[in-house]
Amino acid sequence: MTILRRTFALVACLSTGTVLAASLQTASSARTVDERCIGRGPIPAAALAHGSGALGCSLVGRVVTAGRVSVVVPPAGVTVAGDGIGRHGEVTGLRVANIGSDVRAVLGSATGSQGAGAASDPPACHDRTFHLEGHRWATSLRYRVALSNAPRRFHHRILTRQIKAADVNMRSGRNTCGKPHLRTPVGHYLGHTSARPNIKPGTSGIKCGAYNTHNVVGFGRLPGGLLGWTCYWYLNRTGHMGAADIMLDTGKALTTKLPSPCTNQWDFEGIVTHEFGHAYGMGHTGSGHSHLTMQHAATPCSTYARTLGIGDWLGMKKMYGAK
Repeated sequence: MTILRRTFALVACLSTGTVLAASLQTASSARTVDERCIGRGPIPAAALAHGSGALGCSLVGRVVTAGRVSVVVPPAGVTVAGDGIGRHGEVTGLRVANIGSDVRAVLGSATGSQGAGAASDPPACHDRTFHLEGHRWATSLRYRVALSNAPRRFHHRILTRQIKAADVNMRSGRNTCGKPHLRTPVGHYLGHTSARPNIKPGTSGIKCGAYNTHNVVGFGRLPGGLLGWTCYWYLNRTGHMGAADIMLDTGKALTTKLPSPCTNQWDFEGIVTHEFGHAYGMGHTGSGHSHLTMQHAATPCSTYARTLGIGDWLGMKKMYGAK
């Protein structure tokens, strides 16, 4: 009988130990496996607002979404961001930084609709507002132009000329405020390409694709009143740019020559100048600065964005210096 009681006691101890071990293993798994590691579906940006922490998995290649904007998580040490300009300025940009041990998502400033050229907004040469995104080119921006999806109503030669002019507008700091040219590294147009911008537009959203080092300006059907969109990638350690792609809308809102009379038409070169601003490191100014190139909502029937306001020029000067 004594031997039997000892046997039961031993079995009870072993059972308790097994349950305890299983409990500890479950608790350990809960600490190292996050729902963000499960599956391959999109991750809401809000779930990465405070970083990913020690997930126990890599998020590289996963898609992070915020409203209608999404980006593919880049390799460790790289940040990806998407931003653009629309008729009403209602799309908020998204930035996702992968520092290796952590992945963090940051939404752009909320930007609501604003009437074009509000009377209370300061003139372009008096508005000193600018916002920098924290990245810049250490070497020249070398880009190609993809015309396969360009609207047939435009001659390819005119589109290419205005894209090249837009790069010069932003890079050199073209202005009517009497300011000198900037010291931005010289941009290089490398010709046409069959490759498309690393930007995926859809009926309800837009996505920055996986990181590559090509720089392409091209065309696509952008959603939600967007006129232009830029995706860019830069190195976290230095803030130096790695790549930038620009997509222009193929709808009828953009024109290379404003008609007279003009209604609900936007200047193509001015919109591309704005997008090159993102590629060179400029962010949106927010509401109340409708005479600046980097205002988030484009003013129709005007070529104002081809020339930088004093705020635009000051932002570029802060990054690159002036001659």
